[in-house]
Order: sequence, then C-alpha cells, then structure tokens
Amino acid sequence: MKDILNYVEEKVAALDDHPLFGWLASDETPLKERLMILPTVATVAMGFRDVNKWVLRYPNAANDLERGINIHTFEDQTHSRLFLEDWRRLGLDRRLGWDASDTLWWLFQAEVNEVIRDKCLYFLSIAAADGGDPLLRFAHAEVGELCARELFFKHISAVAGQLAERTGLTMLYFGAHHIEAEGEGAEGVFESVVLDDAHRERARELADVMIGVFSEILDAIHGYVLKHVVTGIPPRPRALEPAVHAVSVPAGRSAVHPTQEPLAELLRERQARHATHPFYTWIRHRGDRVPAIKALQRFLPLWAMDVMGYADVGRNAFRYAAPSTGLEHAVNDWVAGLTARADGFLRDWKALDLDELLGWDAGDTLEFYYLSRTMDVHRHHRVVLTQLATGHPDPMSRLWLTKVLSTATDVFLAGTAVLASEVEAAGELRLDYLSGRSAVAAPEFLGEPVTPDQRDVVAGMIETVFGFLDRQLDLSLDVALSNELRIP
Repeated sequence: MKDILNYVEEKVAALDDHPLFGWLASDETPLKERLMILPTVATVAMGFRDVNKWVLRYPNAANDLERGINIHTFEDQTHSRLFLEDWRRLGLDRRLGWDASDTLWWLFQAEVNEVIRDKCLYFLSIAAADGGDPLLRFAHAEVGELCARELFFKHISAVAGQLAERTGLTMLYFGAHHIEAEGEGAEGVFESVVLDDAHRERARELADVMIGVFSEILDAIHGYVLKHVVTGIPPRPRALEPAVHAVSVPAGRSAVHPTQEPLAELLRERQARHATHPFYTWIRHRGDRVPAIKALQRFLPLWAMDVMGYADVGRNAFRYAAPSTGLEHAVNDWVAGLTARADGFLRDWKALDLDELLGWDAGDTLEFYYLSRTMDVHRHHRVVLTQLATGHPDPMSRLWLTKVLSTATDVFLAGTAVLASEVEAAGELRLDYLSGRSAVAAPEFLGEPVTPDQRDVVAGMIETVFGFLDRQLDLSLDVALSNELRIP
C-alpha cells in the first residue's frame, strides 16, 4: 500500500499552491476577516460527523484493517463541535444576521454554496463507491485526511495562530488545538499491505476522484472569499417566488407487470401500515388542548432537512448526468418535480412564524440540525438514501426508490393536510405544502419487467425507507407531545 500512500501524498501536495492558500497568507486582508470563510465550510465541517458515524465506520469491524479505520472515525466525529465554537467566538451570528430559515436557505438552496453541497454528497456515497472494502476505503480516507491536515488546516491554523498571538482570541477548529487533537491515522495498519493490480488501479481511481472533490471545494471556498469576504457583503437569501397553485394530478393506476406485482403489493401494505402510525392518530384526535397551528409548529422543524435537503440528494444521487434511456429521463424529470416543492415548505415555515417562535440564530440552527440527537434519525436516513441511490444505478431501482419516498410523503401530507385545513379555515393563512397542493405525477414504469435481483433490492428499499420514516414519526410525536422545541 506504500505506493498508494506515495501517490496520494504527491497528488495532495500539488494542491498546495491553490489561490485560496495564497489569499490566506496575504496581509491584504485582516487576520480575523480571513477566518470569515466559516459559512462556506459549514456543510463540510458539520456534516463530517455523519460521514464518520455512518459512512466510513464499520458497524461490526471484522479485522485489523476495518478496526484501523474505525479508531480514527471516533475522534474525527467530535470536530463539528469545535467548528461551532469557532463560529460563535468569531461572532458569525451577529455578522450574518441569519435566522433559522435564512440558515436553511444557506444549507440547502444557496447557489454560492451549491458546489460544496454537491461534493459533500459524494462523501455520503463512499460506501457505495468502495463496496465496503477497507483497502479501498483507506484510499478515500487518506486523501481526506491529508487534504485536511496537510493543506487546509496547515494554512488556516497559521492565520488562527497569528490572530491568537495578537488578540488573545483562540480558535479551536481552525487553530492548533484541532491539529493536536488528531489521533494516529490508520497508515501503520495499511502501509505493509501489498495490493494486487485490481485493488491498486481502483484505489488510484478513488483517490483521484477524492482529490478532484477537494480541489473543487477549495475553488468554491475561494469563490466565496471573492464574492462575500473581500467585499464584506454577507450572503442573503433570494426572495421566494409567489406560490403556483396549479396541481399536477397523479396519473391513474396503470397495468402492473407480473414481476412487479409483489413489489406493488408490498408497497401498498407498508403504506397502509404507515398510515396507522400513532402520529397520524394524534393529529386526528388530539382534541382542543393543542390547536392545529400549534401542532404544526411543534413538529415541522424536524422535517426541514428531509424536504429541503432532498434537492441535493436528488440532484447528486438519483438523477443521471447524461440520461440515455427513457427510464433515465423519467428519473430525472420526476426528481426535478419533487425537489421543486422545497420552496413551498419554506413559505409554510414563514407563514407559521417559525423563525420568531424558535428564536434561533444561525449557530442555534446548525447545532440543532447537525448535533442534536433529536435529528440523528433524520440525518442517518439522508445518508442511507444517498447510499441506496448511488449503490443501485439502474433506473428501475431509482424509480422505485423515488416511488417509495413519494408514496410515504403523500401519507405524511395527507396527515398534515388535516391540520393545515383547520388553520386555513380559521383565517387568511395559506399553507400550500402542508395542504398537499404540490402533488407531482409519477411516470409510467410499473408495466416494465424487473429481474429477481432487482425485485429483492427494491423490496429491501421499501422496508428500509418505511422503517426510517416510522422512526421519524415516533420522534415527531414525542417532540410534539412534549413541546421539546418550546413553542409558546
């Protein structure tokens, strides 16, 4: 494996002259201002905890190679809290002036942050790319380790160190503390391993992909520097477009190919079972103690990452960059329609005054969505969806995965529509997303045959997705009943 280590080191070293690092070293910008790149680093820094927990780590390490990777992931997953501490020490909340919905826009919709979000989705797909092979996973992990330690943190910690010396303001994530907290890497376990030709070629391929990912992340950070740090103009959300009230009516039920009938029956059964969840019973029979608007306000924040984050997952994990068949085009068109519903969710969020009721600034919002145990199930589901889609590139599997998600969403919106209709009947408030007015027609694909292997994959997808969604409803019910979010 030594040749792969050498190869990776050479590739990483070639990025050391990136313009971002030249800017960080220049005295043209004050030291503290050079650290104001935190917003564009947030998706990587906060999301890397999940990569360590649910992507790189082996749940049941079977050998020294898997254990070697696991050991490093436990320490690395703590760094998100260091990032949030630096965020607050640098006064980013005052500087940006973002409330919760502004922060959600930044995390899931801002154009200047789109490249970084896209590349972060690749991190979630690592397990699909390496097939679980620790020798290949090491190639991924080693590139990430070196790019962080030998490039980014080498340069940024120099700035943080100078700032600490001159002002006494010490950084934890950007400063020497982060580098000193790094444990031993997994190199010692792997460097004596001799790779066969197939492993060597694939390891280089994965290393090259990861180098490209980090190169584009550095480009994006530098672009943010030029647009927002140098100019002193913080990013601001775009104005939401007026709601379009036309509804695409789903097509009628078409003939189902005999090979797909077991899947259609399984989906119907899981859909029916999901609809009987106690969460929906509470919505319909909660009584007068919790008004409909308060019920929505109590649980809706939990679903922001699912609804708004689906655009990135759909674009990077589901859709095809160059569709060549009718089914591939069908995937892309369907996903595009479903992702367009995020604006409706954000409009309903604002209509329900959730920014004011929650009172969260950007740091609070980051902490809730990335570090709260309440959100663990939602974030884990996001990881699993990405892996399911990227791990099964055939369009039939992706169409079925989209159908499962769409079906479950329809059940959810049928439940929220009960509350939304009560709210709308009581006044002039309009809740288009929660009322289910954003239905998207599904393409015709059930008449096509599937192979036994595809049928097994899709059956597993159905059970996995509904299993996660049932757990998410458990949380929503618990949070709503306990008023954990302290909605007055």
